[in-house]
Amino acid sequence: MSGKFKPGDLVILNDYGVFLGVDCYEEYVGIVLSKCYNILPQMEDQMNSFYIVYDILLDGELIKMVPQEFMRFYDEEL
Repeated sequence: MSGKFKPGDLVILNDYGVFLGVDCYEEYVGIVLSKCYNILPQMEDQMNSFYIVYDILLDGELIKMVPQEFMRFYDEEL
């Protein structure tokens, strides 16, 4: 399994970050704490799909199982 991020990468949540319930999610820079791992959704009709997820530290809070699609690399110039 190949992930987009690696431990130590700086990330921010994209617009899907609202689904994590983090207030002002677009203002915080997070750090990836784990290697990628996968989880299977609990939907019977989609048994062949999985999500690549990470554990990240965002505003001093550990958030587990953040889907790769919810993050993007932090760019200082933005």
